[in-house]
Amino acid sequence: MPSEQKTYPSILFPVDFSECSMHARAYAVDLAKRYSSTLHLLYVVEPLELFSGSDGIEQSVYFDVMQSLRGQATERMANLVSDLKAEGLAVEWAIREGRPSDVIAEYAAALDISMICLSTHGRSGLNHLVLGSTTEHVLRKAVCPVFVVRCGQKL
Repeated sequence: MPSEQKTYPSILFPVDFSECSMHARAYAVDLAKRYSSTLHLLYVVEPLELFSGSDGIEQSVYFDVMQSLRGQATERMANLVSDLKAEGLAVEWAIREGRPSDVIAEYAAALDISMICLSTHGRSGLNHLVLGSTTEHVLRKAVCPVFVVRCGQKL
């Protein structure tokens, strides 16, 4: 029985602008071109646990810091989107706030994403235990295939 060619009309590329994330960009772009997919870029601003008090000054500082993080992300995202569109890709993008693995999985489910392409950060030992693995959590929660790129892996 002949197998049907898989299609992936939408690919989600969660980006945090780290070296590992930018390394995975080449794979996300290659996949999007290969399957004529719309490439969805998602940046997640993680809430800062540092400002957990109810003091008005702390809350004010928290909101200022979060606004600054969103502003920086928007600027960097605009540059990345411009570069990708110049390569002829159809690109959608979003910036959300929350726990990255939860937001990535929820975004993929809500938009019926066909595939997620993301990188590992190569943490091990205590860092992995304390920080956990966003990639691992996405693998568990995603409702679509997940293409994982090891940080530093060659295309």
